[in-house]
Amino acid sequence: MSTELKDVVLIQGVFRKDFFGALSQCKKDVVVLEGRPNLEAAHDACKHLQKAKIVPTVMADNMAGYLFSKGFVKEIWLAAQANDKAGAMCEIGALILAVLAKKHSVPVFTFPAGKKNKPFGKPADLQKFNGQSVVTGKVKAFVPLNEWVPAKYIKKNYE
Repeated sequence: MSTELKDVVLIQGVFRKDFFGALSQCKKDVVVLEGRPNLEAAHDACKHLQKAKIVPTVMADNMAGYLFSKGFVKEIWLAAQANDKAGAMCEIGALILAVLAKKHSVPVFTFPAGKKNKPFGKPADLQKFNGQSVVTGKVKAFVPLNEWVPAKYIKKNYE
C-alpha cells in the first residue's frame, strides 16, 4: 500500500460507466477494492478510472479496515444491484464496509451497478485463484455474491 494515502474515496463493486465521469473531479485518493472472487470490480474500475485520468490504488477487500483504523477513509461508494427506501442490494463485502463507515462517521453512497450478479458463485471461484488450487483435499465452498445493506448505513442512493 502506498504510504501517501490520506483522504480516500473507497469504491466497491462494478459500477455503471457514468459513475467514473463524476469521479473525474475528485481530489481524493481513489482506492478500488479488488472484488473477489473474480476480481472483475478491480479490472473494470481501474480501466474506467484511468480513462478519466485518475490513478487508482487497488487493495484486497479484507484490507479496508486498515484504512478506517488510520482515519484515511472519507467516503464510500457501493455499486448497487437494486435499492429502495429500506436499503440496497450490493456486492458481497458491502455490509462490513457500511458498518465500518458508520462506526467511523464516514458517509456511504450507492450508485447503480454496471451489471447484475447472480446470487451465488461456483465453489471453484474460491477453491482456485488464477487457475491454481488454493485448497487441498475435499473442501466445500460457499460463494454468495450479493448482500443487503440496510438504509440506516446509507447516506444517499443515486439512481
